[in-house]
Amino acid sequence: MSGAARLGGTHSRLVSLDAARGIFLTVSVTSASVIPPVPSWLEHPAWFGVTFYDLIFPLFVTLSGVGLAFAYRRRTSWRTTARRVGVLLVVGVVYTAVHGNHYELGSLRLTGVLQLYAVLVLASALLHTVVRDARGWAVITLATAVLGTLAYVWFEARCPGAVLAPTCNPSGVIDGALLGDHMYAQGERRHDPEGLVAICGAFLTASAGTTAGHLALEARAGSRRVGLVRIAAWTATCAATGTGLAMVVEPFKRLWTPSFALLAGALGLAVFLVAFAVLDVLLERVRGARTRDAVGWPLVALGRNSLLVYFGSHLGSALLLRYGGEPSWAEQAGEAVSWEGSAQVGFALLSLVVWWAVALGLHRRGIYVRP
Repeated sequence: MSGAARLGGTHSRLVSLDAARGIFLTVSVTSASVIPPVPSWLEHPAWFGVTFYDLIFPLFVTLSGVGLAFAYRRRTSWRTTARRVGVLLVVGVVYTAVHGNHYELGSLRLTGVLQLYAVLVLASALLHTVVRDARGWAVITLATAVLGTLAYVWFEARCPGAVLAPTCNPSGVIDGALLGDHMYAQGERRHDPEGLVAICGAFLTASAGTTAGHLALEARAGSRRVGLVRIAAWTATCAATGTGLAMVVEPFKRLWTPSFALLAGALGLAVFLVAFAVLDVLLERVRGARTRDAVGWPLVALGRNSLLVYFGSHLGSALLLRYGGEPSWAEQAGEAVSWEGSAQVGFALLSLVVWWAVALGLHRRGIYVRP
């Protein structure tokens, strides 16, 4: 990850977007820091089904989609985009290897969450050369969701019992052919939750966010109350469309199906909508920008370094759980700061405090880590 950038104050940004990222990160850091035994709702299902943990990364993707609308509202140089994508891909492979503790070159995993994000950045940059408004992005989102669902229906009909399974799914065919042993679990699971198929689903989630980002941009140039209504209507549209598509193809994250993509995106949009309503509409209108900035400052500080805090907290917790013997360093720290006798809660809160302190310190100095 290339170093740090000094940026201007929050007046040039949408406070609610950074605050929404901050809300997301409080959930992400604490959930990633729970030491074993981990409850089932903080684990991914083996195949079908959706747990609370399944929704965390899609929240990041949705809010990143909102941010991409801001990043590409003006033409960004292709050199900058290429640098971002290249850094994310390289660091992503290293992060995946360290996080998964698997370094064999012959079966080194090439996919992962950072690589997925890199492809989304590239796709957004390419599409923004021809589509630069909310209406166009809304059409792209809904049309892609319907077409993607039809593709799943076609594939599902050719599976035994007309049911998607680990032994019969599009990721196993497409990602298996492209990546072989370099896919998730070295191909043993017969699908890749961050492979090409999942990236198509994640694009829908990001695209839903990008549409909302353009609506927010239009609201900033006009009436924010009108923009609030339009974002709320778009959130409801994503939720309703996702619910309808769920009757055709089951929503689940292992393949990031279109119904899951839109429903998870609607949840992320709801978080952004609340932050936008409270900070950029209500507080700014009633109390002024200074009060808005003061109220939002702690969450904004966290949200401005979302990439660092999200991936740093996940990697840090994984390493602390891996080393130190029995008990691990994470378990030792949890016992030292146990909350009401719970080492799990103690370590989760400790992780949140540490990463929030890091974000506050960096924000005070105007330092933001980005690709």
